[in-house]
Amino acid sequence: MLDKNYAVRYHRILMRERKQSMIAGEKQREWLDIFSALASEARLKIVTMLSEREMGCQEILDQLDLSQPAISYHLGKLERAGILIKERTGARNCYRLSSRVSGLLEMLNKEEAKWNTQ
Repeated sequence: MLDKNYAVRYHRILMRERKQSMIAGEKQREWLDIFSALASEARLKIVTMLSEREMGCQEILDQLDLSQPAISYHLGKLERAGILIKERTGARNCYRLSSRVSGLLEMLNKEEAKWNTQ
């Protein structure tokens, strides 16, 4: 896994490029939003957990050493970036990965497997 400082530096570079309008087109902005949202160790952990199965907020809270407001913040950021889909069932919010991001994770896992065998 990438270390947190690397992800933060990369996020800052991407944001600077975005502000300077160096990234053109809507598709590139969508990918920038996705990678920017993933530039956090906590959010990477959440995505990894949700890649295995759908989870409720309380289940995520139980597995991470973060406060409830922090979990809600990170879930909101991931949802706004299009990484997560929230479904409300009664009084409970369930989160799952969007199909687009699931495909991206599968591709990255295949590439990682190639790198590990070389």
